[in-house]
Amino acid sequence: MRPVPPVAGLSRLLRGEVYSGNTVEDRKTDSRLDASRLESLLESARILGSSLDLHEQLNHLMRTLMGRLLVTRALIALRDGSGWRAAAVRGLTGVRQGDAVTPEQAEQAGLTLQIPIGEGPREAGFFAAPPPRRPGWPDDASEQEFLEALLSLASATIENALAHEEIIEANRELAQKIHELNTLVELARAFSASIDPEEIGRLLMLTLSGRWTVRHHALLAWPPGQAPLTLLRNVSAEQAAEWKKSAPQDGEPVRDGAFVLLPLRSGEATVGVVALGPPGAGEGYSQEDLEFCGALVAQASVALDNAWRFQDTLYRRQMERELELASAIQRDLFPKEMPHIAGLELTAANRQARLVGGDYYDVLGAPEAPLLCVADVAGKGLPAALLMATIQATLRALLEFPLTLTELANRANRLLCGSMPGNRYATLFLARYDAATGECEYVNAAQCQAILVREGGRQELLDATGLPIGMFSSLEYESRRLTLAPGDALVIYSDGVTDAQAPSEEEFGLERLCSTVSGLAGQTAELMCAGLLEAINRFVEETPQYDDITVMVARRVSETG
Repeated sequence: MRPVPPVAGLSRLLRGEVYSGNTVEDRKTDSRLDASRLESLLESARILGSSLDLHEQLNHLMRTLMGRLLVTRALIALRDGSGWRAAAVRGLTGVRQGDAVTPEQAEQAGLTLQIPIGEGPREAGFFAAPPPRRPGWPDDASEQEFLEALLSLASATIENALAHEEIIEANRELAQKIHELNTLVELARAFSASIDPEEIGRLLMLTLSGRWTVRHHALLAWPPGQAPLTLLRNVSAEQAAEWKKSAPQDGEPVRDGAFVLLPLRSGEATVGVVALGPPGAGEGYSQEDLEFCGALVAQASVALDNAWRFQDTLYRRQMERELELASAIQRDLFPKEMPHIAGLELTAANRQARLVGGDYYDVLGAPEAPLLCVADVAGKGLPAALLMATIQATLRALLEFPLTLTELANRANRLLCGSMPGNRYATLFLARYDAATGECEYVNAAQCQAILVREGGRQELLDATGLPIGMFSSLEYESRRLTLAPGDALVIYSDGVTDAQAPSEEEFGLERLCSTVSGLAGQTAELMCAGLLEAINRFVEETPQYDDITVMVARRVSETG
């Protein structure tokens, strides 16, 4: 604390220079009065110096000054920046504690007696009162000196009390900042312990509503590719929908009536909004409150973003595991090895554009009359794979009945029309081979033109005999016949072969396919299949595969060949 400055009035009182009488008796009386004033002054100094409570100091000053002056109205104003502000008010109706006030205003209110509290740069304010009712005033110079001395003493203690209040306020603000920092740290730990967006949202709203006793609040989030999050407390769905439309886009909070809207951000985009109703204390949010709210919401935004990303990762991993399982299941749907059929070489290959695909090949039925199947479901990925499995199951089930090839195709089509979505269909090539004679009956349901390669290299293209299966239940398919002589080969394939693209986006095409097959004529079925796939590989180079590729080669050989 600063030392109390020298007081002229006090020095004069101590030296006994203030008196009004000339006789010995007058001097004795004045001496007793000076002693009384000095004693009162010292007592006031003791009381003022014993407390750092500004309210208590001002109350003592007001009681002392008003009692000595015998007035019922008074004002103490203290400096506040560049002006004065009422710090203690008694008996006044036009001025309240905390109001800005000037000496001129005090004088207009009838407070014509004005004494500064302190001197020069140490002046802390002023005391104002109406003309005193004290007998002998204003001629009693000793009393005036006493009042000046008392207020001069008070200036230092008031200054110390104000400094003490500033320290207390600074400590309070520091404690509040520490509390807020601890809240942020604890909330960050709680957020990091959760990967559930709803749990993070509830924790945020519990913290915010508990901090300011907010009874009406909401959290809305609509992150791209994620399920929306809605947490409402005493808020209607209609009001929440309006906040979604008016959510702040620049990251700064905005006011909407009694509510404050704070944005939830993901990168540079607003993906949600937190709405807080008025605090339970009845006062609005200060700028410091909004900054703290913004820090909490920003921290929650990061936690929510991480939770959503983590869920995306979990979802992708789950999908990958499911696709890997589906791929393994689909691989089991293909023949693990081709059946042995007397006088016929059989080989097939499938390359999927994704983990699972919609191409299908199989060899069904008895070895003496096997059914060769190649199908291509419209689309790719898991939906196509599911329909491919449905086609296989349908064909296997129908083979339990003694059906002709056309009856088999017709029934399969009707069954699949009832189980396939309207925008789904499949192309299908069915060929029933007679191992004893080499005769082959086939149905081509809009599958690519199969290639019949005669031993001498001559080729025949087997056109479609009907529309894709699964489109129209009333379709009736036709069949056609051919005979495989020893050395002849039948090449069945999906459109992924002809649609394969080179880096220049040129397609492999039917003409190049026929030329490649012609060059492979006379080789075993296995070499023909491998040679065809190798030719496709050379053509596409490093171009990604966009469609499933399936090839089946059936080549008749002599019984001893």
